[in-house]
Amino acid sequence: MANNVREKHPQKIKPASRKKVKRKINKRNLWTVILMFLVCLELVVGIFGGVYTLKLLSTKPELKVDDFFSPESSHIYDKDGNSVADVGMQLRENVTYNELSESIVDAFLATEDSRYFTHNGFDEARFTKAILENLKTMHFTQGGSTFTMQLVKVTYFTNDDTGERRKKSIEYKVQQIALAKELEKKANKKQIFEMYLNKLNFGGNRNIRGIQKAAEYYYGKSADELNLPESAMLAGVINSPYYYDPHNFLDYATKRRNTVLQLMLRHGYIDKQEYNMAKNVKVEDLLIDPNSTVGTNKAAFAYQSYIDTVIQEASQLTGQDPLTTAMDIYTYMDPKVQTVMDNIQAGKDERIKFPDDLMECAMISENNQTGEIVAIGGGRNYGRGGAMLLNHATQQFKQPGSSVKPFLDYAMAFEYLGWATSHVITDKPINYRGTDLIIQNASGKYYGDVTLKFALGVSLNTPAIQALQESVDKAGWKTIVNYITSLGFSKISPENFDLGFAIGGSNFICSTEELMAAHAVLMNGGHYIKPHTISKITYRNGMNDPVIPTYEKKKVLSPEAAFLASQLMYDVIHTQYYNFMYILNRSYPTYGKSGTSDWGKEGVQYNIPKGASKDKWMVSETSMYTTVVWIGYEKGVKDKNTYFNQAKTMLNIPGNISNVILSALTDDKNPKGVEKPEGVTEITHILGTFPYAKPIENMDQKYITTGYIKKDSATLIDPQQAKVESLKKFEATPNDDGTISLVWEPYPDEDAMKVAPDTRDISLKIGDEVKVEASGKRLFDYSWVFGPMRYKAVLKQNGEVRGEISTDQSKMTQKVDLLPGIDVECCGFYGYESSKDHSNEMCQHFKAPDISSSITTENNASDSEQNKSEDSSNNE
Repeated sequence: MANNVREKHPQKIKPASRKKVKRKINKRNLWTVILMFLVCLELVVGIFGGVYTLKLLSTKPELKVDDFFSPESSHIYDKDGNSVADVGMQLRENVTYNELSESIVDAFLATEDSRYFTHNGFDEARFTKAILENLKTMHFTQGGSTFTMQLVKVTYFTNDDTGERRKKSIEYKVQQIALAKELEKKANKKQIFEMYLNKLNFGGNRNIRGIQKAAEYYYGKSADELNLPESAMLAGVINSPYYYDPHNFLDYATKRRNTVLQLMLRHGYIDKQEYNMAKNVKVEDLLIDPNSTVGTNKAAFAYQSYIDTVIQEASQLTGQDPLTTAMDIYTYMDPKVQTVMDNIQAGKDERIKFPDDLMECAMISENNQTGEIVAIGGGRNYGRGGAMLLNHATQQFKQPGSSVKPFLDYAMAFEYLGWATSHVITDKPINYRGTDLIIQNASGKYYGDVTLKFALGVSLNTPAIQALQESVDKAGWKTIVNYITSLGFSKISPENFDLGFAIGGSNFICSTEELMAAHAVLMNGGHYIKPHTISKITYRNGMNDPVIPTYEKKKVLSPEAAFLASQLMYDVIHTQYYNFMYILNRSYPTYGKSGTSDWGKEGVQYNIPKGASKDKWMVSETSMYTTVVWIGYEKGVKDKNTYFNQAKTMLNIPGNISNVILSALTDDKNPKGVEKPEGVTEITHILGTFPYAKPIENMDQKYITTGYIKKDSATLIDPQQAKVESLKKFEATPNDDGTISLVWEPYPDEDAMKVAPDTRDISLKIGDEVKVEASGKRLFDYSWVFGPMRYKAVLKQNGEVRGEISTDQSKMTQKVDLLPGIDVECCGFYGYESSKDHSNEMCQHFKAPDISSSITTENNASDSEQNKSEDSSNNE
């Protein structure tokens, strides 16, 4: 009970007095806890950061040291081995660390990375300072990158062509730092420094890359020659290649240069005196003109027509682009002649005036014996500046007009027809065989009988077409086509060849370069060599074998035919034919031919008169060089007079251009003429005969001519054999009254029965219809020497001549004093009145009647005598 009571009513106890107790904390343990927390936090952060970093680096580019070496530009050299151009997507010339001036090294170190030679590719202190500065200013302009990091950036994170950069991010920066550290382990400091300076963009209007090209572009010197103010300026340019280019903004460039000098002073690379002296030098006083000098101190875009051709040819030879693969390219360019062409197309030569801005031009010259192109004028578009333009000399194709006549029509005639240079052909209206298409001369006139020299000198069309037609008939279509395709004309094929090619028309189109190569065949003994600009290519990396192109000297024409054609071209210049070619007359032998093509009906839509000329050509040659000049219009422009009127023609622009180039090529060389081959000889013959007839004794010298001919064709015939037709039918019948009736087949040429006038009918008939009425000159006729053609007969008895008959009548009855009852041989033939030579004889035999009489004639003797008198009068 008592217990229960106590539980319910517990005894109250007076609490004892309480004291406040303070718990003591161990400081060492506290720091241990904090340290452990931080370690754990660091581990967590480290693990997280490591995983995150690994993720960021997972897309990092694979580093290859070769990636940091910058491709150099290709060098082009002239015929003397002098550098004339650097070409490439960027212009760059790599240098080594030891080829840098001390001031350029100091300027870049002071400006970009003063602790470069002590850090491992990542400068933590500079990087941290940059971050703090960015946070302080909130401008975020400080990067803190080292040279190595910047080299990584421009190599892997920047498009060097466009300048486009990868967007900045944590991933980008982490990868940049990692790659920089990795590069520092694989390359030494000097290598990295030189790779960096070789890669940088230094601006300039020619895409200048690398310190060496920058030194050349701005100062015309090498990187090892740069002084302090020059080095400071270049170190400042790279931060903004456009705005800090002093040619663009001189004030910005000067301010930036002075900032670099201040940094060099702060970091101890220069002292106060050097700083003041450099700062006081005006930036503009040290610069060279970028528009007149680039790298090699040659004019901007100088020689560009030639350079563009070289680049294309190098690509074809190597299969690689010189703009992206560094090469040393050695060429045949003659800078003297090239400069002449450059000045002409730029309008800087006062001797040549173009009448309007739409007229274009092209020029090209080569060594005949080697095919080496010495100069190229691509056109007035090149004269205005630029590169990789339409090269009118090598890439434009036009109808060459009459300029083709020497190497096509007349060369083929000499080759296959046995013609001499003194050959005579009839200039007359003709039609293309099998058609009603009439061929005319440009003047609309026809001359009749002309020599080949005259035909080419005044550029007659019908003789040229006749010559080619006869060559085709003799040698065969295939032979002629094979010849012309062997001359390198890329637009000609057996399928598109026709007789219109004889005058450079129809489907015949070619480039100025191709026309030059074809003409050079005549100066080169009949050998074709593909024209070319390059003698040798070496690779600047030294890894590939040099390329030394060789070009086959292919015989396409006999030396004899080539020489004969060249002699016609000589006469074109050295005989006054009023053909604008006389301007090329020199004290040494020159050869040439002009050509013209017209708009035809095509120009009418541009208000160009029908048939007005649009292209003019001139070929000028020596035994050493061939030059072709073209001027004309690329296209018609309505109401802009894009054609040649009389005033433009009389300017003789192609002649003036050819004259200037010819002087530049050869006036100091005085070349000899084309050498006559052993297979060529001279032939003297009667003018206008073919086969060629030997001169008649005591013949008037004006009917005798001499020309060159192939020896195997140098055969002379007797004069009468040349023109007397063969007799096919003759009858002699004795009559009971003692007369003889004589009948000859009428002479095929009725006109030959009279003394020929000095003109002849050359009208064109197609069928029975006269399409073109015309008359022309007659150069020679046998009737002028021997009188007109006559029907002749000789009667013999016992081997003795009893009578001779000569008449202009094909039928007659004649009394002849014959011995009665004796056998008679009566032979009839054709023959000239006063010549003993005659055609073939046709003889008949019969017995003479028993009646004896003197010779009389039953036809109208007085009419016959009158005819003779008239013939004699005509002859006078």
